[in-house]
Amino acid sequence: MAEEKSFLGRGWAYPVTFNKLLGKVNMVSDEEDIRQSLQIYLKTNRGERILRLDYGTVMQEHVFDLGGIANLNYLCELLKNDIRIYEPRIIVLNVDADGSQLRDGIVHFNVEYEIQSTNIRDNIVYPFYILEGTNIPG
Repeated sequence: MAEEKSFLGRGWAYPVTFNKLLGKVNMVSDEEDIRQSLQIYLKTNRGERILRLDYGTVMQEHVFDLGGIANLNYLCELLKNDIRIYEPRIIVLNVDADGSQLRDGIVHFNVEYEIQSTNIRDNIVYPFYILEGTNIPG
């Protein structure tokens, strides 16, 4: 059976899952491949990938700077510029931060983008948990 070729890309599904019947890794393509690529990028801290130390966000490095609107805007600009580098299939239209739940340790980043080859617009909302994995009481 010939596999369908996608002009937007094709890759492993994230998180990685397997098709037991076919004995293969589940794959995604097109818009879903781009969406999952963005999720992987947003969940990766810069320096975590041994062979690509420059890949990933700097959000964790600025976790204590998130208090004011100016700092959130600065972080949005950093994300916007980095996503342009690491996801060349899209045009980043806007990155906004919703800090309304900052006291609860959550900042929502909304990335609006357009897929270059199809002009399809989409967005992804990424919840950044400041207190995740800590014993700090909320």
